[in-house]
Parts: sequence; structure tokens; C-alpha cells
Amino acid sequence: MESWSRSHIFYSGDEFFESLIEDIRSASSSITIESYIFAVDTLTMTLLAELKSARERSCSVKIIVDGFGSYTYIPQLSRLCSEMGIEFRVFHPLPYPLAAIKKTFSGKAIQGSLLFRRLNRRTHRKIAIIDQKRVYLGSFNFIQNHCASIVGTKAWRDTGVWVEGPPVQQLVQAFQISYLRTFIHGILNWVGRWKNRSEPYEKLLRLNNTQRMRRRLYRDLLIRISSAKSRVLITTAYFLPKGSLMRALLKAARKGIQVEIVIPGKSDVPMVKWAAFYIVRFLLQRRIKIYEYQKTILHAKTMIIDDKVLIGSFNLNHRSILHDLEVEVVLDDAESLQSMLNQWQLDIAESKVISEQEVKTPGLFARLIYNIAFLLRYIL
Repeated sequence: MESWSRSHIFYSGDEFFESLIEDIRSASSSITIESYIFAVDTLTMTLLAELKSARERSCSVKIIVDGFGSYTYIPQLSRLCSEMGIEFRVFHPLPYPLAAIKKTFSGKAIQGSLLFRRLNRRTHRKIAIIDQKRVYLGSFNFIQNHCASIVGTKAWRDTGVWVEGPPVQQLVQAFQISYLRTFIHGILNWVGRWKNRSEPYEKLLRLNNTQRMRRRLYRDLLIRISSAKSRVLITTAYFLPKGSLMRALLKAARKGIQVEIVIPGKSDVPMVKWAAFYIVRFLLQRRIKIYEYQKTILHAKTMIIDDKVLIGSFNLNHRSILHDLEVEVVLDDAESLQSMLNQWQLDIAESKVISEQEVKTPGLFARLIYNIAFLLRYIL
């Protein structure tokens, strides 16, 4: 039976990054990082210092950041990494204001600008690979917002994991594909089709490098949910499911199994919450229990489906399904399951159940806001 050889789940940024820093210090050959957001702050300056030390002992160190998610940090990151000897790449960079103005007045068609062609092609992954043996992933961006030791009680609630085992090589290859896409634009289409007819370890590792893989993973998720035998417990930061996913949830609920969802009470992207208003009301009317996490901003993206645990960067929205590069692991061991069930109870204790009364027909102005947000759901 396929399984990860080892794994460990984290529910706080302090524990996650402390463990990552320890492994960076012991790395002997390579460290690769790919992240949607890589900020320049107290946390990342510590990480960069450790990466510099690793580079000085002859480790290969590479960082890829997303051109949109890390937009404001890229100039400073580029300078810092250059000074530290760290190879730094940007996935689908966007033009900075002066460059965009220059391009516009040079007579080139706007249709061909990077802004329009690449805005939707993002890497939303958050992965760190140590010596091609251990991989950290989940929904922790490289930013201090996740660490209570730095930002106190405002630290976001999130989930991450490190895994070891044969499927790690698939994550190494996924990083190599992203790396090639950062500078060899002439073979971009060829790289995008780098795939096997049968993806190895697909029961343990969910990567969406191609449209074919996206369709298959989404079908697999629908089947997992609609055919669940005991429970479907979802924790998600951005809840904008497609109609087919809602039907799968309703099918599972009609069978009498436990279907419950935790969404943020406080969101870093309020428009997503507004856009989801009618979806939440629709599911509540059909007796699916939905909680709002109250303690702080909820950013975790996890599921418990029967005895399987899913942890990754996938949101239940159109961006993750249609556009962004994502990653998710499936854990099937009893220890991981119990750990996640324990955390589920802790999250529920910090949440409130949403009642139908709270989502009754809103006023005219609120309806206008919710409708506009809903129309924009494909880009949120």
C-alpha cells in the first residue's frame, strides 16, 4: 500500500518555521523554496541568513517567488539574494509601474503585455525541499503573519506538514518545472506538457501542473466527497466552490454523513466572504453545518474525508481549480488522522455556528455588494 514514510503536521507558524530552520541548518546538498508570498520581514530575514550560511557551506540554494503574490518585495529580495549568493527567480513577473508606462508609450500592443497574459498564471504553492528528501508544504507563506512570537495574538491560524518518502521526487520535479518557467520562455509550452500518462503516487500527492491533471484531480475530489462513508470536514480560507462541488457536498449530506465546514470569521480578503454569502446561505438551508472561526484570521486549507487527511495550498475557489499551481498531500496514517481530528475540535471551540437567521435576505446595499463580489468570483 502506498504511503508516506514519515510526516509531521504543524498548526502554528512558530513550530513550522522553527522546524524548517533546523533542517536548513543541517542541509548538506540542496535547499529549494517556491512560495506565492515571500516577504521581507523579521521572519524571512532570519530565514535568509540561514540560507546564506547554507550557501557558504556549498549547498545549492534556489528561491522562486510568484510575480503577483510577492510583487512589492521582489526588488529588495533580488538585491538581498544577490548579495547572499542565493539564486532568486520570479515566476511570471509583472511589469513595475515605470516599466509598464515605458512599454505603453513604446507603441507595443497592450494585448501582448505581461500584465494581461500572466495575471492569472500564478504559483500559489508554498514548498521548501531539503536535500531532495524532506518537503515542507501547506498554506504557510513565507511571511511573519503566521508567527505568534513576532505578531502576538494576531498570528493567523494555519496548517502545514513535512513529508518524506518516494513521492518527494515528484515535488522535486514540480519545482524544476517552475524553475524552467522562470527564464526559458521559448520552451514554456513544452514544459507545461511535461507529464506521464499515469502519474506516480497520485493517491498521496496532488499536483496540478497541467489542465489534464487539474480535471482529474477535481473529479477525484468530487468522487471522494460524494462517496464518503462517515465524514467530510473542511477547513478553508476562501470558500467559493463550483456548483459541482456543492452538489457533491449535498449528496454526501443526504446520505446522513457528517458534512461540516469551517470558514473565516475574519478574512484577509473580505470580498471573498462577501462573494460567498449566497453560497453559505444555500448550504445552510440544506442543513450543512458551517462555522466561522473567530479567534484570528483563518488561512488553513485542509480536509478530513473518512480516514484520509488532505493538507495543501488548494483553496475551494475558481483560482485554485482553473489557474494557480497548487500542491496537496494525502495522509492515511492513524496518527495524522487523530492529530487533525484533535485540531478540528480546537478550531470548533474557537468558532461559532452560522445560523440561517444570520444570513437572511440582506438589505439593498448589502445585496449590491454581495452581487458584485459574486460576479468577480472567478478572479478572487
